[in-house]
Amino acid sequence: MVTAWKRGLPGMAALLLLCQGPPGARQTNMNGLLDLSAAFKLRGDSLVLDYKVSNRASRDVYLLNRLYRTTPQWDMSPDFVYIHLDPTTETVWLNKKMADLPSGVMVNAPVSPFVTPVRAGALFHEQVQIRLPIREYRQYNLGPKHKGPPEARIFKQVYFTLGYYWRPAGTLEETRNIHGTPVILPRTPPGKPLEFGQARTDVVRLDIPVLVE
Repeated sequence: MVTAWKRGLPGMAALLLLCQGPPGARQTNMNGLLDLSAAFKLRGDSLVLDYKVSNRASRDVYLLNRLYRTTPQWDMSPDFVYIHLDPTTETVWLNKKMADLPSGVMVNAPVSPFVTPVRAGALFHEQVQIRLPIREYRQYNLGPKHKGPPEARIFKQVYFTLGYYWRPAGTLEETRNIHGTPVILPRTPPGKPLEFGQARTDVVRLDIPVLVE
């Protein structure tokens, strides 16, 4: 199941308020219109995530999966993914979506991902490779949670969350070159309600080497 919200907040700013992703049970479709499937495996020195999104709707959807960072160098590769580690449940949470805003901290310039359009009736596939042992990576880092040097552990499970929003009628698209990579910038009609959601996979049992910092 995919959770979705409708609000009258135009543009990407609405994502800052609406796209939060707490852990939970399986959420993999919304009325059969958008299907997310994923496979996780260890291969060599990497955790590999293969995911597919099938858009069965009669309208386009924008995946919030083109994350980027500017330091130590520009990176907008498919392998860039937010990683949350939960030592209590020994769970790795991979997510491509609007980053959660930290509680009690003022963020002056929130970061919005670029998008991948998945046209009506189309299928999108992407592979993500994450070097082992896995370290936590959040857009807004509040510092280490673990005292002392990083602790090597084996976590027991993993899941993936993907943010998206549906394309409103009348949306125009502009293609720009960002650091040598073409990206699509949707231009939503003013005042047009936006519908956001998150797709979430099952929690999968897998022994994953991590470093808890």
